[in-house]
Amino acid sequence: MDKDTFIALAPAKRVQEVNKLLKDHSLTEISKLLGIPAGSFSKLMREGDYLYHQADKHYYPFVRSEDERVKSSQSEDNDEIAFIKDNVNTLKKMIQQFEEQGLLFLDKRIYSKEANFVNKSIRMNSDIYEEFSSFCEEYYPHLKMQDLIAQALIDTTNKYRPTE
Repeated sequence: MDKDTFIALAPAKRVQEVNKLLKDHSLTEISKLLGIPAGSFSKLMREGDYLYHQADKHYYPFVRSEDERVKSSQSEDNDEIAFIKDNVNTLKKMIQQFEEQGLLFLDKRIYSKEANFVNKSIRMNSDIYEEFSSFCEEYYPHLKMQDLIAQALIDTTNKYRPTE
């Protein structure tokens, strides 16, 4: 990483990168690697209220009070909360689908690492394909259509296999 890129990083990301480097290097070595004088490097690393703990060879966020510590732990969950807020409608649809019709479980063979995958071209009625595609988008947007088609093939094989 070059000096300008490092300086442009957000303090939290900068600390994360330096903590990784601290496993194999000293602070002096890291500042030399980046081409930043040791004093400037130290000042840059204190941005965002981070402090170096010499015994651990690690930067930690500085907590001034118990209230701030609680806020800090809550802010770590912000990415997850933001994701949930951004996808709340999709999550509601999924939950509604599960409550109304039950869970759709994919056969483990569909996503097995040992599976041998092939490309197949299938000619089909466009209206049926569009209906299936809309169905997949509406009820199972979190799944790949190829996996749903594979499950449909498995279900058909199991349901309509003649009894002997």
